[in-house]
Amino acid sequence: MQTPPSFDSWTIVFLIAAVQGFFTALVLWRWRRGHPQANRLLAMLLFLFSVTLVEYVLYWTGYLYDYPHMANVSLQFPFLYGPIMWLYLRIIYEGRPLKKQDWWLFMPFVLGILLFAPSYLADTALKRATLSGEVPFQGNIWLMRIQFWARIVWALGFALWNLAYILRQPRVGDTARWARWLTGFYLVFVLAYISYFVLIQFSFFNTSWDYHISAVMTAMIYLIAYSGYAQPAVFEGFHWNEPSAPTKYRNSGLTPEASRSLLQNLQLLMREERVYHDPDISLDKLAARLSASKHHVSQVINEQLGTSFFEYVNQLRIEEAKTWLAETTRSDFHVIEIAYSVGFNNKVSFNAAFKKATGMTPTEFRRSHSVSDEEAGPAGAR
Repeated sequence: MQTPPSFDSWTIVFLIAAVQGFFTALVLWRWRRGHPQANRLLAMLLFLFSVTLVEYVLYWTGYLYDYPHMANVSLQFPFLYGPIMWLYLRIIYEGRPLKKQDWWLFMPFVLGILLFAPSYLADTALKRATLSGEVPFQGNIWLMRIQFWARIVWALGFALWNLAYILRQPRVGDTARWARWLTGFYLVFVLAYISYFVLIQFSFFNTSWDYHISAVMTAMIYLIAYSGYAQPAVFEGFHWNEPSAPTKYRNSGLTPEASRSLLQNLQLLMREERVYHDPDISLDKLAARLSASKHHVSQVINEQLGTSFFEYVNQLRIEEAKTWLAETTRSDFHVIEIAYSVGFNNKVSFNAAFKKATGMTPTEFRRSHSVSDEEAGPAGAR
């Protein structure tokens, strides 16, 4: 006798997540700002996860017998997840739109559908009989096994490909964090998917472990939904393409959004930690503090600030030195002491940089602010 269909706490949560996924997918599909193709790829990913959750919920609750045409509807979806993720990441990082040659990525999905066509096209009575075990599954068992391993290899291959692609991109900015989160969740989902089909072969397998696949999909749905609310750029498509980038940096891989974010981090570091006080500060050291490549840091300083690394550092030192020299409360500090304090390692370079920036020597600048360097102490200390 068939067990009456029923819901538990988990299946209710998963069903709610599926509804949320359908709604968010619809919003993304109709979103007109940003990059439409990126938005629609993300919408497709959400839609596939939501359909899968609905099928799983119907299976766990026993309602699949009442809706037999939902059986195995998500079976070929692993052939779609990876390519969709890859194309989405490519668009948000490179701005490259979809092309005709991209469609070959979906050929395994089409082949899978064709192989399962007899099962998909079966009538309601035959599908119910198959679900109840009255008739065997429709299809070649060896082809099914080959396709099973093909789904696993395809999904895992794209998960690793996407991860490798992300690791090659600039690791700054909201977009980079978003892409890493999304890629990370997808990798966890693939590993959960694979582990389920591996562990099910063993006698100690617990059927409740099947829930962990749906839990990851649920987390991804809410990640995208929440990110779209807290970080609207998710729904803007993160379109970074900037054709007018200077030729010198056109192939650097640093996008405009990442460049702005790196500049903010750079200015925050200089303002709060004043790393320019280090007389041995170098581009390599600064890049390490920012967790960025020295080439990207140099590019940001050149493009965003219109100067070189050493000129930028000296500008910050001079501005702080001007403040010190103008303050009467620091009148007991000698010029050379101020030079050392702000990061210069000798008075000659300090005087030269200061005069270039202000048109005056440090002593002249101090005098213009009514604080004589001679009043600050013995002349030999200057």
